[in-house]
Amino acid sequence: MKMDVVISGVGGQGNIFASLVISQYAMNKNLNVLGAETIGAAQRGGAVVSHIRISDGTIYSPLISRGQADLLIGMEFVEMLRHMRLLNPKGTYLLNAMKIPTVLNNMGLDEYPATEEILQAAKKYCRNGYVIEASTLAKKLGNIQMTNVVMLGALVKIMDFFDYDKVKLLVQANSPTRFKEANLRGYEEGFQLIKSH
Repeated sequence: MKMDVVISGVGGQGNIFASLVISQYAMNKNLNVLGAETIGAAQRGGAVVSHIRISDGTIYSPLISRGQADLLIGMEFVEMLRHMRLLNPKGTYLLNAMKIPTVLNNMGLDEYPATEEILQAAKKYCRNGYVIEASTLAKKLGNIQMTNVVMLGALVKIMDFFDYDKVKLLVQANSPTRFKEANLRGYEEGFQLIKSH
């Protein structure tokens, strides 16, 4: 058994929390897990990329090579597209339909690609993908920072590897006390979001 997962997003979207939950889930199944994060000025809205390698055999590197990821979770349009090359074209992507302008966009030195261009490029590279309004739902639930748990709920729905109740327990265990109830609701709503997608 082998699963390589990449989570790409922007600082503040909760990549690290999602990575932690996925890693703990795999370890609880007695699988080997190696992971690494690439963080670029994350607190200032820079890119954050998490590599999670899961296997029942030996893992020799925490980093996922080009074309090797089985799953790409994109927390933002451009960040997913930027790391699409890591995904195996026969893999799966889960994309949060959210635009976060880059520093160059804000300075007027670069133009954010049109949504349709991004979606066409993603579909051309990999046919198996899901695009959901995770941040929109999180905002409706009261806090856009719940995007990560909404994405985790959706992930459980699309990947047979994950067990709904066991992941839910990990979301609960890793959430700060004041966010437990809200995070669990976000997780549940994310699962339902895929069912109605």
